Parts: sequence; structure tokens; C-alpha cells
Amino acid sequence: MGVMPFTVRAESANAVATLRCRSAQDALSTANAYLRLGAALVSIRTPSGEIMSADRLDALLSRERGRVPVSMPD
Repeated sequence: MGVMPFTVRAESANAVATLRCRSAQDALSTANAYLRLGAALVSIRTPSGEIMSADRLDALLSRERGRVPVSMPD
């Protein structure tokens, strides 16, 4: 069984697009592209089934990137 993808859903007055992305970063880039193109609503479904905005996913990714691993003393 493969890895569950992230799903980006973008809606405008005339169209709906649903795309699967392999990573959180790809999903965030895709969502931001649709927002720049004028989508009225963009949501991201995570592999665990949680639905969130691009801003929330960006904040979570930024927080994860900001964590510094604690090194063990020699």
C-alpha cells in the first residue's frame, strides 16, 4: 500500500479542481498557486484526513523547520 497523498481542492465561481500531491510542500505550493490565480476557496486534506487552509499548513511546516534537534553529549 502506498503513501496517502495530500489533496488540494480549489473552487472558483466556474470550476472546481482537486489534485493529489505527494508531499506537504507540494500541496502548499499547489494551494498557493491556485490562490494567486484567484480561487475563491482552497483547502488541503492531509493524509490523516484533517482539512486545513494553506496558511495553517504553512505555519505547521514553518514550525517543523524551526525545530532544532537536541544533540547528545559526547
